[in-house]
Amino acid sequence: MDEDGNRDPRTPGERHGDALFDAIHYAMTNDKAPTLSGDRTTVVVTIPLETLTSGLGAACVDGVAQITARHARMLACDAKIIPAILGTDSEPLDIGRATRSVTPAQRRALNLRDHGCAFPGCRRRPKHCEAHHILPWGQLGDTDLNNLCLLCRYHHMVIHGQSGWKVQITSGRPEFIPPQYLDPLQTPRHNHR
Repeated sequence: MDEDGNRDPRTPGERHGDALFDAIHYAMTNDKAPTLSGDRTTVVVTIPLETLTSGLGAACVDGVAQITARHARMLACDAKIIPAILGTDSEPLDIGRATRSVTPAQRRALNLRDHGCAFPGCRRRPKHCEAHHILPWGQLGDTDLNNLCLLCRYHHMVIHGQSGWKVQITSGRPEFIPPQYLDPLQTPRHNHR
């Protein structure tokens, strides 16, 4: 349960799957790793321009697997994603560069500022979190501390989903605006860690 007494809506299987992902993510990004030193994996995502702008449809990962446009945007928050934007006849319109990744110095600053998942009531530690672009990179969001916050995988999916939660930085801290169905006044909330 979170601080508002809400139950986790995930099934036990989904919670176990998310826990497995967290363990793998932590192992891949651990600064003690012998060869990766915490670097993110580089992935080429091929996505039609209409799908990128609408957020509806699918993207192709490394020419092999299909993922949703929503999942591609979530991965792009904290990975070296090289977007390959295609036109209507699958002609490449733009092959981007992996420049939106959070630097090690930015990650340390996020760890110090957010102390873990910034979502209200979450107690996940920084090592179990991903950097989230508040204004997505696809909408010209900067990789800057004023546009980033730490989120655990579960809350990262909540923010990228259709939950209605909004994030903004106010006075240098992330604050979360709940959807109207949870709080008609939409009073901003912080993680009071």
